Amino acid sequence: MAAVQFTIVGNPSELKVSQCTFCAHRSPDGTACKAFPTGIPVELLYNEHDHRMEFPGDNGVRYQPIILGRAGLPSSKIRPDAELKLDTAVVL
Repeated sequence: MAAVQFTIVGNPSELKVSQCTFCAHRSPDGTACKAFPTGIPVELLYNEHDHRMEFPGDNGVRYQPIILGRAGLPSSKIRPDAELKLDTAVVL
């Protein structure tokens, strides 16, 4: 399984993950998407605007969460009873 690339935005001491990180429309490198093929506006990358709502120039393409089975994982490999575990990191 391919690793998820996270897009970290803002001041490192106030670690935030961009809403674009988990969007189904995002490009593999996280710099563009179906709504903004030439580059995602910073207002969206920095979570200053909730892209579930209309944003100028998005042509009706809004945030859509990645759904397992549609993000490169065959449905046969998904265990609906599997528990999601995330590693945590401490920022000093």
